[in-house]
Amino acid sequence: MSSGPQIALTDEERFPLLDDLSFLNALRQDVFAPKFNFKSGDRLNAVQLSKVHSHKIKYYNEKVFWNEGQSPDWIADYLKWCIETVPFYQNKGDDFNSFPTVSREDIRNFPYLFVSNEANLNELLVYHTSGSTGPKLDVLFDAVSQASWLPQIESVLKDFNIAITEGKNTTAIALICAQEKTLTYASLSTYLEGAGILKINLNPSEWNRPDHAVKYLEKYNPQILTGDPIAFMALLDLAPQLKPKALISSAMKLTTGTKNKLENYFKCPVIDLYSLTECRNIAYAAGIGHKVIRPDLYLEIFDKHKDVKLPYGERGELVVTGGNNPFLPLIRYRTGDFCSLKIENGVPFLVDLEARNPVVFYTKSNVKINNIDISNCLSELPLAGFKIHQRKDKSISFLGYSNEVTLQEITEVLKTIFKNDIDVLVDIQKISQNNIGEKTLYSSELI
Repeated sequence: MSSGPQIALTDEERFPLLDDLSFLNALRQDVFAPKFNFKSGDRLNAVQLSKVHSHKIKYYNEKVFWNEGQSPDWIADYLKWCIETVPFYQNKGDDFNSFPTVSREDIRNFPYLFVSNEANLNELLVYHTSGSTGPKLDVLFDAVSQASWLPQIESVLKDFNIAITEGKNTTAIALICAQEKTLTYASLSTYLEGAGILKINLNPSEWNRPDHAVKYLEKYNPQILTGDPIAFMALLDLAPQLKPKALISSAMKLTTGTKNKLENYFKCPVIDLYSLTECRNIAYAAGIGHKVIRPDLYLEIFDKHKDVKLPYGERGELVVTGGNNPFLPLIRYRTGDFCSLKIENGVPFLVDLEARNPVVFYTKSNVKINNIDISNCLSELPLAGFKIHQRKDKSISFLGYSNEVTLQEITEVLKTIFKNDIDVLVDIQKISQNNIGEKTLYSSELI
């Protein structure tokens, strides 16, 4: 039996509240359309749609977070509900301040123990992660928590005075991919009154003719483009005549150089979004750090190795509590990402956020180089992503994804970072429409 996504629903079951599916059929059957390989729908019924709107009103219309030394008002009730209905959290005490943290391995090994007894199994949706930062992880959702990503996106866009136009016959969002293989589909959003949602892959093998990708995107002109920096740079190579309201970049670090290049071309904001598959969108890059957008998530900073919460302002591992997913309620979930927390005017910011474990590098003469410093120096270059590895002999191997940066430029920057006291081997991989590139990755054999 196949372990991949299975198609078992009709379009009427995918969109029970949408009577007119003509725009969906137009997106799928257009002469320029790609060879879509999947069908997707939000499955929202009237009760579920009402819950999405209620969640938006409660948490996003007026954002109330928490102050230093405090926790949100909802924590006590949330903890009580989790202890009473979620098997994994039982017999662990009822004091939040001494509650143990949860790891990705816990969710991977015991996904069924995180399902609330109040969850409706008929509403179960399963999302398969890419596994690019570790082994693959299946994350369980229901239709309400899945659809809540849209109010989260609207919440971000509101800070830029941008609103998504609702209604059929407009394409709200297109997720752009540039991969060898991925699921692709045309869908609609019930929450956005039937507006189109696309996921497309720029890989030429996915299209009937090489120029169809550009023609299709130009024809339906999505209001918001989402994707990772590699996909956006691959799109830029095609020089499409699009007028998006914003680009939302996630999954990989967005360098300043790449951000500037995209903004200069598309003439709109490019927003660097921080999200996790386990709980969706959390914050976006703004000023002093990543501005937190989710009052329904409580964020803490913990020691990397011990179950000890760090004092306000100290750097450590980001830990998340909350959300509205009955299939995966989170209490003190270790994200594997590192930052410090700063609250300004009642809004939390994640300062110097770095995905995954911090890695210390060394010059030949044993001067320590933090990977944050490497990120900051490389951020000025139009790199869509990179991997940097230090061998036992302290030499550095660097693989970057870019169509512009030269080997000499990278080599000079790295030598400067490492105080001209390092041996460097640099490789630049061109960005195409069918990359097999990975996320930005730091690694060392000296750890």
